[in-house]
Amino acid sequence: MTDTTDRLKAQIRRNADEIARLHDRIHATVRKRDQSEAKRQQWQRACEEFHARYDRLAFPGGLDGAFERLAAGDPETMEAAICFVELRPYFFRSGYLFEKLLRKARHAPLSEAQAARLEAVRTAHTVRPATRNTSNRSTPT
Repeated sequence: MTDTTDRLKAQIRRNADEIARLHDRIHATVRKRDQSEAKRQQWQRACEEFHARYDRLAFPGGLDGAFERLAAGDPETMEAAICFVELRPYFFRSGYLFEKLLRKARHAPLSEAQAARLEAVRTAHTVRPATRNTSNRSTPT
């Protein structure tokens, strides 16, 4: 693996854990939001932080525009897409993102090595579809 691949995979793992932490905070505060105005504000802040940070955390370089960057052949985005589908992180809406990246990456101008890595993921996904990995949320089973 290259330094870029290792860096991207580490970032995806960290970001998946942070999204899960932010999402868990929403669930922890929603239960108490009707107890007082302060509790409602805690819940609102948890929701605001989650939504403010989700785009940047969900995909390296930001989710907004990621599919356009992938289709345009941006090298960092193409590598990030391959790393994401190889890792298959688990966080809010990550399954939808996995499926869309898998579909869109097929049409991106990948290197021969990236195309082989993508095909390995596609083959494994066909043989063993979606399993939820919650042990480390971002480590393959």
